[in-house]
Amino acid sequence: MRTEEWLSRWESGQTGWHQQGGSSALRKFWPGVAAGSRVLVPLCGKSADLLWLADQGCDVTGVELSEIAARSFFDEARIPYAESRSAGFGFFRAQGHSITIGCGDYFDFEDQPFDALYDRAALVALPPDLRPAYVQHTRDLLKPGAVQLLLTLEYDQSRAGGPPFSVMPDEIEGYWRGLRRIAARNDTDSIPPKFRQAGVDRITEAVWLNSAA
Repeated sequence: MRTEEWLSRWESGQTGWHQQGGSSALRKFWPGVAAGSRVLVPLCGKSADLLWLADQGCDVTGVELSEIAARSFFDEARIPYAESRSAGFGFFRAQGHSITIGCGDYFDFEDQPFDALYDRAALVALPPDLRPAYVQHTRDLLKPGAVQLLLTLEYDQSRAGGPPFSVMPDEIEGYWRGLRRIAARNDTDSIPPKFRQAGVDRITEAVWLNSAA
């Protein structure tokens, strides 16, 4: 999905990828990290996972293209926030919680290295030609040995195209040799209508975690 289409979907409310209650896989598989650890959440949307991570004592930074998504997160969570702008990004900082959402092009985002990565919706949102650049940029934003939890989807891409895209294990292993596929579950109940109409009858959510964590 390109920039204009992504923004258009938020403007029109076409956000079928959003999980209202957050990710059950995050809650089950997130490893213990030190209080105050800085966690990067690329293409975060308005995910409730941001608040869950903050409640675990993490200092959470989401990056999102749409300011509609950022404002929706804070409004729906009933968290007051302050807005500022710097280096072409709009920043939304929670008051009373360690949550910041930076709004702009993720590939232009810069910050001090993060202690951990949580990716549920970023890699699977990107077409194949953008994924290598995404992985390299994300690596550049992480400390050596940073905790990495990645959720991907696997389905018959010949029947339907993304987003969300199917990203198979061999591709993940080519990007991040330190990640292990530690779990997988049948996520068929959440198949978007367009996939069902195209004949996709099964979708798997895979959980990847780096072995150092």
